[in-house]
Amino acid sequence: MPIIAMTFLTLLLLSLPGWSTDLNLFVIQRSKNTNEVQYQLHVNDRCQIVSDTPVGAVWHLREVSPETTAPLSDLEQMVYGVTNQQVAEHGVSFDLGVLDHFRALEQRRITATVHYDPHSATCTPSVQTTIHGQVAALERIYVQADERLVRPRVLYIDDVGKNVAASPTQVTERIKP
Repeated sequence: MPIIAMTFLTLLLLSLPGWSTDLNLFVIQRSKNTNEVQYQLHVNDRCQIVSDTPVGAVWHLREVSPETTAPLSDLEQMVYGVTNQQVAEHGVSFDLGVLDHFRALEQRRITATVHYDPHSATCTPSVQTTIHGQVAALERIYVQADERLVRPRVLYIDDVGKNVAASPTQVTERIKP
């Protein structure tokens, strides 16, 4: 009987696909409401990027409940979506649609990397960009807009993160159109 049980267990485990996960990278917060655009990095069970487009975005609908998410619409993908993804061995660099409309941000790339800890079998992401001329770990982007118009008008964008110097400090840059 133990041989049959071991055979069954082996067949069961072999037929299961490797798991994958979405690692939270950073958010875009808006003045309109508390809902956020959550950016995520899709990796496999060894924290390896296995896609040509591993970074995606979803709505985190905080006004509904803390756990509720929803996909971005096609129009929202143009505004908040991820563009120009370039995958390397241990990370990916990319642009955001919302940043394309601001000349001061056109040349800024965001780079996401991931580290695998074999002892705890956990993945730890890191996101970096330039904020106020310094390399910084990006935490969030805040968009202040005038929503009274038919088409909302962005008044400014705040990039918020921590510089990656020896003693990390908060760094914020306000960008106006």
